[in-house]
Amino acid sequence: MRAKKYIIIYAVAIFFIVFLITFNSICAITQFEVKYDIGSSQMEQAAQRVQTSLEKKYLNKSFLFFKDSNIRDVVAEEGNGYLEITKISRSFPNKIAVTVREKFENYAFLLDDRYYVVGDDGTVLAVSEENHNNVAGRNMEIIGFEFEPVKVGETFSVKEEFFGAYEALNTVFSVLSEKGLRGNITRIEYSYIDVSDPQLRMPMFILDCIEGLQIRIDAPETRTKEKAEKAFSCYLSLHEEENYGDFGRLGGHIDVLEAGGEIKASYSPEELPEIA
Repeated sequence: MRAKKYIIIYAVAIFFIVFLITFNSICAITQFEVKYDIGSSQMEQAAQRVQTSLEKKYLNKSFLFFKDSNIRDVVAEEGNGYLEITKISRSFPNKIAVTVREKFENYAFLLDDRYYVVGDDGTVLAVSEENHNNVAGRNMEIIGFEFEPVKVGETFSVKEEFFGAYEALNTVFSVLSEKGLRGNITRIEYSYIDVSDPQLRMPMFILDCIEGLQIRIDAPETRTKEKAEKAFSCYLSLHEEENYGDFGRLGGHIDVLEAGGEIKASYSPEELPEIA
């Protein structure tokens, strides 16, 4: 009787072992599919390496016990912070699809002769002594903000006294994007006319345009969106033939300020005077 009992236990155990081996074979990962939204050749190669690395490490491994964190580790390693996972999907029993996108460099904040390059998701993508974009050309240079040095992968932030100006800067970025003018601005400086009483300082943004024109936005922390829209509408109007044609953007400046409760933007062919 006892022998019969052991035989039954062994038979059940063998059955489960065979079942698990068979089931695991059926549910082994046989395909990884990596889709990508990429703008640079470097990140296209990185995305292809993600595919190769996933296949090398996890092909034919159990579909059921595979973790999404395995994919995130591979993407982080191959993308060096420039690739972001937007979707992971599983097709039972053996296919895993991954979609990644490239984080594009947007702005380069200058501090102590080093550029802190911030991506479109607000994280620091690179810290370098040179200002160059990961796709082509240069990033928009931002100066005049104070912040603690941050490491690659960390979220960029400024010191507390610059919170209002930084929020205004992001509003200006948003308006630039809406009007398709991101590539027309090469540099933004946050500055002010210095006076003895800090409470009486007159803050401003000075934007350098790619053609040579400068835009000065006074008190940018208030009514920012309206001021930015006025500034860029004036900028676009300079292209019109009845005004200055293309020549209006080659020099001079646009002043944007609030007077009598109204936001006004005016163009002058004169160069913007230096800040005292």
